[in-house]
Amino acid sequence: MSSLTFQNFRHQNLQGRSFKGEDLTNEDFSYADIRGADFTNATLNGANFHYARCGIARKSQINIFLIVALLSAISGIAAVIAVDNTFKSLIPKTTEHIGFLPTAIILLVNAMLLTTIIRQGIQKALDYLGIATAIFVPLIGFLSAFSNDKHPILSWLRSFRSGALRSALSGETKGNDVPFLIVTLTAAVVATTIAIVALPLALTLAEIVLGRAIAALALFEAVAISAIATGIIARNSLRYLKASVLIQAGVVDNTNNKCYDFLNNCVKKFPDPPVVILAIAGAVMLAVALILLGTYITKRVLTEDDKYAIIRQLAIVLGATGGTSFRNTQLAHTNFSYATLKNTDFRFANIHRTMWHQARCLDWARVDETILINPAVRELLVTGNGYHKSYQGMDLRGANLIGANLSYAKLQTADLSQATLEAANLEYAILSQVQAIGADFSSAQMTGVCGLGTWNIDSTTKLEWVDCKWVYLLEEPKPGTDDRERRPSGKDSYQPGEFTTFFAEVVNTVDLIFKYGVDWKAFMESFQQVQRENPGIKLNIQSIENKGNGIVIKIAVPPETDKAKINNDFNSFYQEALQVLGTEAPALQNSAEQRQYLLSVMEDIVRPLSEQVVLLKLERGDLKQGFEVSADILCDRKRLGITLKGKLPPKPEISENYQKWQEIYDFNRKRNNRGIRIEQAQLTNFSIQELKNQAEQVEMDVNNWLKSEQFHQINQALHDKLNRTDEVRVIVQTEDNLLRKLPWHRWEFFDNYCHAEVALSRPESNRVKKSVPSRKKVRILAVLGDSTGINLDKDRKILENLQGAETIFLDKPSRQLLDQYLTDQTGWDILSFSGHSKSEVDGSTGVICINDTDNLTVEQLKDSLKIAIQKGLEIAIFNSCDGLGLAKQLEDLDIPQIIVMRELVPDLIAQEFLKAFLKAFVGGKSFYVSVREARKRLKDYDGQIPGVSWLPVICQNKAEFPKTWRELQGNG
Repeated sequence: MSSLTFQNFRHQNLQGRSFKGEDLTNEDFSYADIRGADFTNATLNGANFHYARCGIARKSQINIFLIVALLSAISGIAAVIAVDNTFKSLIPKTTEHIGFLPTAIILLVNAMLLTTIIRQGIQKALDYLGIATAIFVPLIGFLSAFSNDKHPILSWLRSFRSGALRSALSGETKGNDVPFLIVTLTAAVVATTIAIVALPLALTLAEIVLGRAIAALALFEAVAISAIATGIIARNSLRYLKASVLIQAGVVDNTNNKCYDFLNNCVKKFPDPPVVILAIAGAVMLAVALILLGTYITKRVLTEDDKYAIIRQLAIVLGATGGTSFRNTQLAHTNFSYATLKNTDFRFANIHRTMWHQARCLDWARVDETILINPAVRELLVTGNGYHKSYQGMDLRGANLIGANLSYAKLQTADLSQATLEAANLEYAILSQVQAIGADFSSAQMTGVCGLGTWNIDSTTKLEWVDCKWVYLLEEPKPGTDDRERRPSGKDSYQPGEFTTFFAEVVNTVDLIFKYGVDWKAFMESFQQVQRENPGIKLNIQSIENKGNGIVIKIAVPPETDKAKINNDFNSFYQEALQVLGTEAPALQNSAEQRQYLLSVMEDIVRPLSEQVVLLKLERGDLKQGFEVSADILCDRKRLGITLKGKLPPKPEISENYQKWQEIYDFNRKRNNRGIRIEQAQLTNFSIQELKNQAEQVEMDVNNWLKSEQFHQINQALHDKLNRTDEVRVIVQTEDNLLRKLPWHRWEFFDNYCHAEVALSRPESNRVKKSVPSRKKVRILAVLGDSTGINLDKDRKILENLQGAETIFLDKPSRQLLDQYLTDQTGWDILSFSGHSKSEVDGSTGVICINDTDNLTVEQLKDSLKIAIQKGLEIAIFNSCDGLGLAKQLEDLDIPQIIVMRELVPDLIAQEFLKAFLKAFVGGKSFYVSVREARKRLKDYDGQIPGVSWLPVICQNKAEFPKTWRELQGNG
């Protein structure tokens, strides 16, 4: 059974710690030293590694040091062997064997090898060597098989036999240079290859793991070994060359080669001839040059030259061994900004929307099987700068490109599925054939983007708040014209929200095409039948368009709808209706009956949404005795006159089980939340299953309570009187503090009514007489209070990117400043508070912390708030902890709508709720549906913190109607 560890790992030394397989969702590892830590198979979704230090622990660095030293030594030794075998033919051991041709051939082959390495890379050179080996090894075997003593040529072929090669290997030539050439050439080429690979590998490994000082030390070691060893070996070997020179000059007598048998006695008293000295110096210089060539290759490796990718990959693999491991780890939405990530293993990790902003040394992490394997993608994710760059066809799935600069970027055929490009600059970018399923373009700048006629989007693609004046559907103009199909056409520009609407229509409508006219009666019957067959899907007739001789009727459908099924169902029902009516191919008809049906279709287009209100009044009682209940069904601006009576029986276990859930939840959420002066909990491990079981028990208790026999009449009447496609506001009227905390939205009723949401209300409600000044935009007063231990920058960013809004921010204001702004003569539509807050246990009062020192009650702000309400304040959002006490006091002031959090709210949850609510609300959804959609977003976190989706709650003034965003824009 997995467990959730609610701990704060900030600034901790976690070197070498094992977290294998653990659930560490949303944990904070910022500034921690996690070198050598093992997170293999762990769940780290939403975790914070800001400025964390990854890599190899100090103990493992010793192993890397030894590997570097060994590789450096191998490189130096290989250089010595390469040089020695190159000049072997110049060091004769008999007067008959002095040959320059083998040396010339070896020098030529090695020169070709090194030229290939420099110009085409090591991989190509190795490929060529492989091909040469594949050709010459069988060829030598083939030639040796034909050798014999019958013919001079066949006899010469005996040089290719294995015995001759073994003799050459031992130094015997037997008068034939061929075996000698084969052996020395092979040894020289192999040694050169080893030297040219081993040193760059050693230097690269030292550079990325141990630092430049160790890399310099490794280079010194290789140079020293190659120079000293080559000098010693050359000096010893060239005594034979010295003897040959002296013999040929007639300085010494070499009758019967006796000088080679007693070398020291013959030549020791003679100084080295200049040719010998030059040969020694040349050998040393050649060995050192081979080493220095390795340093050039190292520089190319460090700049990620593809020609030397094999060395880079070897260095990364060795460097990541013993380093921080995130292999096969869940890292969705994890923050690695400014973290040091060298020698880190990210193989097979899920890096969906992971933040890499300004991450250090990600180039030297092991990133196999992730989008980071592409250097261009890696650079874009780290720097956020893709201006005028090309990413054609690249894999950017799930990339976190929030705020990235991609203006003028070439993104043709790139895969941006599930990527987030919030607030990114995409102006004049090319998006032809881009895959953008599930991509988030919220608040992106997209003026001048071209190729949108071929990009692939669906209902999961987010286009809210896109800043765009015009786009082009084509990448290239039509032949013979300069027309790229500008939208909107001509010189017009999109107004705020129109771009989103234009493209949302493409993916959220079903087009019903009628080539020969419409039988409107058959249409209405078919439309109603489709609606009955799909009760959970709200269908709206959006428009009727004439297209040549035919008609296109657009049906708006919710996202995620199976549009093909809706289309097929309608066509099937329509054909059946035509047969019943005796009409096979109707023309446009002008009969009175047909006109009447057409008018009913037009009414459906312009008819406002039906919004029902259910007022549940829980009076006289408690959970030990039960409650008297009455339910009124109303429609805004018109009372339906339906009042139902019932009871809710005693259910004391609801109180007990909620308090148990609350104790576990509160104890383990006492850090990184938006409450005031909560003492830091001890580091505690607890089973997530325990919290989950308790949450499920509370939800089951509430459901069973509302399904009781005494409440059945009300329950049944609601289902009979309300349509499942209606928006339903369920208002629970009670002053019982515990009832106000219960998750009413988990009532089975809300599963059946997908556009319903719950709110709380007090018994008395009044409508304040208002004098709303004229204002062109929605005015928001955003108060950012005490931010100790939490991040309010996200709240700021969400609010400041709202289109059609004028948002004023007050950062940690004084009380006097807050009063001054609340009473502003222009007035406010929305008051948003983000920071720390707390309510009394009985929910009677609450306080907000407006700055680092001042806590205020609503009572202290009462006069200022009354003025703000009179000037049009409609919505108060307290995105802070434990706000029911605040709500109770605010309700007394008759604010129309209030949103608060029932309990302690984690910082991330507060941010996600605010973002999701405003996205839906500004996008045109009603106030209640927007809260429901935001709660649905929080449902994704219930698996990590069971019950967290319960937190947001609406407190409704029954005397007020909730306004839409568009209606707020029309205030005054």
